[in-house]
Amino acid sequence: MENLVKTYFEIFSNKDIKGLENLFSDDVILQDWDILVEGKKQVLDANKNIFDSVESISVTLNNLYLDKLVAICLIEIISNNKKILKVNYIIKFNDENKIIEVSAYKQ
Repeated sequence: MENLVKTYFEIFSNKDIKGLENLFSDDVILQDWDILVEGKKQVLDANKNIFDSVESISVTLNNLYLDKLVAICLIEIISNNKKILKVNYIIKFNDENKIIEVSAYKQ
């Protein structure tokens, strides 16, 4: 599961919607400090909106804690090469190693 988490953040940093589509389950849920969306299309659209709002985005995974099908990640997001945002991420997987939920909380 550690490799899946690292792959997720790499794909996110590359603004790769197709890559995210392959990682998400059909009933994936995304919740952060601004939105709550359910379903693969809606979550992909929310990610596309994020990607379209910045010239560049980069995620650094600082800490990773794994427990069964749950990953708790402490990350830093740099957008447009300047803004640093510290975020706590919780990523839940199903038995098929697809992401079923992403919850993000600002530190």
